[in-house]
Amino acid sequence: MNVTDLLRSLALDPADLKPTPHRQATAQDAAERLGPDPLPCAACGTPARSTRIIDTPSHGRRWLELCRDCMLATADRRRPTEPLAATLEVLRDAAEQVGVTVRVLVDSPKAA
Repeated sequence: MNVTDLLRSLALDPADLKPTPHRQATAQDAAERLGPDPLPCAACGTPARSTRIIDTPSHGRRWLELCRDCMLATADRRRPTEPLAATLEVLRDAAEQVGVTVRVLVDSPKAA
């Protein structure tokens, strides 16, 4: 989902979101926004569980804090672009590089 669609689906005006620092934002910046007293979700006001930076066309880079439900409601649910076999091969290669054994378990197909 692009930024414009994301903001529209949450009924948010980018002008209402806090601008990011002029310097490169860090993981510490994000952690402080979600610390012991997390900021409210920009969409519904409940305590936020995630934060990210969005680059809005009209207002530049802004923080977007979302609660679990609002985050899941706007998550990208498109199917992966890579076939599962290719993804598993990358995971196997990465595991081999660090000396970890990986076994993929798959449920057997259900009878019709």
